[in-house]
Amino acid sequence: MGRYQPGRHDSFIKCEAPRCGASNAPEGSPEYDAECWRCGEPLGGKPETGDEVTVDIVDEKADGTLVCKTESGFVLFLEADVAAIEATVRVTAVDETYGEAELVEANP
Repeated sequence: MGRYQPGRHDSFIKCEAPRCGASNAPEGSPEYDAECWRCGEPLGGKPETGDEVTVDIVDEKADGTLVCKTESGFVLFLEADVAAIEATVRVTAVDETYGEAELVEANP
């Protein structure tokens, strides 16, 4: 059904739709659904390899790799020399908790 079950799930995905805020089953569980069980809006989650997404550049690691976050909060690492705070990237690899991307366009 997609509904968060406290006894069964360790975490949940909160719907970001205005006036909803429902707790949904986490990604990777059999009950996971890409849409909210209450309002039907799409839930954030991991992007797929090859997806182009807009990210906020939030930090820079010591080796110069940029730390970026998607709208849903998924972390992507980007190896590029960019002075912008937002960029469009293409996802090149996805792991359980983070991914890697290449720069498509820096957004001013």
